Amino acid sequence: MSGTVTPSFSLSATGRTAGYLKVGDSTNSSGWATFHLPIINLNSGSAPKVLVIGGNHGDEYEGQFAAADLAAKLDLAKLRGQIIVIPCLSLPASYASTRLWPTGENFNRLFPGDENGSIAQKLAHYLATELIPYCDAVVDLHSGGRGHYFFPSGTASVPTTGDGAASLLDNVTAWQTEYAIIFPSQPRTNVTALLPGFAAAAGKSIFTAELGGAAVATARSVGIAKRGLAGVLSRIGVTSSGEDKPELRTKKFVDMRAPEAYHNAPEAGLYENLKPAGSAVRAGELIGRIHFTDSPNRPAVDIQANCAGVIGVIRGYPRVKVGDCIAVIGPVRETID
Repeated sequence: MSGTVTPSFSLSATGRTAGYLKVGDSTNSSGWATFHLPIINLNSGSAPKVLVIGGNHGDEYEGQFAAADLAAKLDLAKLRGQIIVIPCLSLPASYASTRLWPTGENFNRLFPGDENGSIAQKLAHYLATELIPYCDAVVDLHSGGRGHYFFPSGTASVPTTGDGAASLLDNVTAWQTEYAIIFPSQPRTNVTALLPGFAAAAGKSIFTAELGGAAVATARSVGIAKRGLAGVLSRIGVTSSGEDKPELRTKKFVDMRAPEAYHNAPEAGLYENLKPAGSAVRAGELIGRIHFTDSPNRPAVDIQANCAGVIGVIRGYPRVKVGDCIAVIGPVRETID
């Protein structure tokens, strides 16, 4: 339980209730301050209970639009359970148009949090000890932020073998996107420090997606996010929208689990995407160039595909350093082993 974060209303309240998660704070301008994070409760008084999160990273806006739209427009007559919506989890980062909080914290790396830590750590602790245990399913909406653009896709970014693998692969198809992207566990990262990994380890049903990015929330990408979220909620059974028709479910997977899927900048410069996300490419095919605009006589460096497949991720922000990810490519599969 958290002693430093409290909701401004009871989660057991039925109907639509809007308010804040109130977090103890102390600032230069107010020694006894309270940080307010908006939260909306849509509750028919029954199960299942679903937590919907936008803005886990501040500069990922498609999910923030989709979550806010859901909270404002859901027809309560179609509600068959409870949906708790946090439209923007990393609100200070969203205001700053950055992935990380102004403190430098990545919210998606903070679990299980710290009841007596920073604002972000207190919120992570509250989610870990109260909201996630309370819910049956967690929906975490992402996009590529400034750094990347994803071909809009449902994703599974926790291990796809062993316990829970089958349900994860079933869940990822509920987004109704053209492809579903399958990631490996992130190297050198404790998977349970991530919000979806923590929730999965707690036995919750997890739905994640990457729905665009490059810090540009287009009508297309936001529309995909809204339709995908409606399909997920229908699949869970918390709404009766009828959006999740079997013929619309994702049937193809882009498998990005191989090491050669990831392409990193070999030099610092300005990266030019030569192929759009969603393109099919051959191994060795030219996919981009690094330009050196501060060196008038230096030619650009060509970047070739390490492997054949579909480009699921391209670079969003052209300025790159050595080691920055500039593309991710994977083969298309009908099934995932």
